[in-house]
Amino acid sequence: MRVQSSREVADQADVVERKIVDTYLPPDKTFIEVREILTDGSIDILGRFGNLCRAEFESLRTQLF
Repeated sequence: MRVQSSREVADQADVVERKIVDTYLPPDKTFIEVREILTDGSIDILGRFGNLCRAEFESLRTQLF
């Protein structure tokens, strides 16, 4: 990823990595708590990363075709 992606995408991948590791630090959550977190959007691990990847892919696609 670091070779082919833009610096912004690679940096955001690092942010995702840190967020995943950080989720293991707090006390365990119940299934209900996890569902509430996902439902209310208080945690969004892949949102910005996915948006950056899609934008970069679209930019590359338009350059190639």
